[in-house]
Amino acid sequence: MTTPPPHSAPPRLDTRHFMLRRCLDWDYKAPCIYQITLVLADRASNALGRLVVDADGMEGGVFSPEAVRAHVEPSPQGRAVLAEWQNIGAHHPEVRPLFMQLMPDHVHFIVRVERQLDRPLGQVIAGFKAGSSKAATGRPGLWADGFQDTILFHEGQLNAMFGYLRDNPRRQAVKRLAPQLFRMRRDLAVDIPALPCRAQDRVPGTEVPGFTAHFEAIGNDFLLKAPHLLQVQCSRSDFAYRRVLKAGKPGVKLARDAAGAPICAMATPAFEERCATLLAAARHGAVLVSPCVSDGEREIARRAFEAGASLIALRNMGFSPLYKPGGRLFDQTANGKLLLLAPAAWPYSTADKPMTRSDACAMNRIAQWIAGNGAADIRYRGMEPRDVERAARAAVQATPNTSKSRNPIP
Repeated sequence: MTTPPPHSAPPRLDTRHFMLRRCLDWDYKAPCIYQITLVLADRASNALGRLVVDADGMEGGVFSPEAVRAHVEPSPQGRAVLAEWQNIGAHHPEVRPLFMQLMPDHVHFIVRVERQLDRPLGQVIAGFKAGSSKAATGRPGLWADGFQDTILFHEGQLNAMFGYLRDNPRRQAVKRLAPQLFRMRRDLAVDIPALPCRAQDRVPGTEVPGFTAHFEAIGNDFLLKAPHLLQVQCSRSDFAYRRVLKAGKPGVKLARDAAGAPICAMATPAFEERCATLLAAARHGAVLVSPCVSDGEREIARRAFEAGASLIALRNMGFSPLYKPGGRLFDQTANGKLLLLAPAAWPYSTADKPMTRSDACAMNRIAQWIAGNGAADIRYRGMEPRDVERAARAAVQATPNTSKSRNPIP
């Protein structure tokens, strides 16, 4: 598989894109494998086909997302789009079509650019959109502006993407069968009870008054009502993933195995003991609350998913308008075992948001609030407790754009 080019690669053509995901350092004429998403201009029309649910996932009266079976039955317009895509190599010999997943209101497809293109991939996609629109409807305008792409740089990504796209009809069916679990809430109001005050904060024996915290959220908010909430907290000195140098670029990235799982570089006995204790509690009904800041906290969340445990996970940025959980997060959400929370004052941004020390401390403090009696005992090195409290409260304040209709959780 082709690796990203060094910084000496020719600069990319500066074109205008609309669906937001672009690799800014990448030359889009370069040979590689790309996954492309296009959406209809009129998504409500479902003009490309019909989602057919073959089995609804009800087993003994219990909803099981893994048992859902579904496929898409193409419409005449959908069949025209498929035929045009299969013929893309006739117009662009450098481009080899590998796979397309047709959905009622959008398509995902994978292409391999086998040698350097004369013009950027975006212009190839524009040609396909024009040709498929004419083939399907006899006129332009079938597709919304722009496209979204994922560049499949790494070993294992291609097979993982094949599996993800083939599973798309099932995931769409699950969302229709359990829509409440995938509804995005822009203002989930969570009541934080009065908290005992620590000696280093103010006067010992006093309480910090209760207040209302605001979040963006996706998933099962009833997990907040669980009788036993237990915070996940792990020091960076107890667990670390292996990092490797990025190919042709500065910086490092997580090393992953053939299945795409991050590879452990170091795990202390204290980490393994803590992880075992948390997962044992989860098997007996505890809901884990994790800021997912350190490698160890993310590893415990990964093992919790494998064990089918319930998890409340924090994010340091809000959700994009079309966000949907993917991979393991999807089935965990569909099973009602996941709640994703993003502090309301940290909105979504198309740019990467680095995890600052202030953000990390604030997220740990927010996890303490949510976990209540199950909070971890944390010593915030490098920040005064008052500053941690102030940063955490600022993160969960309602923003000016917050809806007046709230979903309070007592």
